[in-house]
Amino acid sequence: MMSDNRRKRRKDKRKKPQKSSIKKKEKVYGILALVLLFIITTILVLISAFF
Repeated sequence: MMSDNRRKRRKDKRKKPQKSSIKKKEKVYGILALVLLFIITTILVLISAFF
């Protein structure tokens, strides 16, 4: 019947997995870059405060 086809189509739409465009390795590199940037700015602020 018509409703069976519609139900099947909706079920198929829900099954498609969402793919993340950001890979795990890229995520790790991004977090490391942010942490490194924070550490460098903290060191520069401390150096400029004492000199």
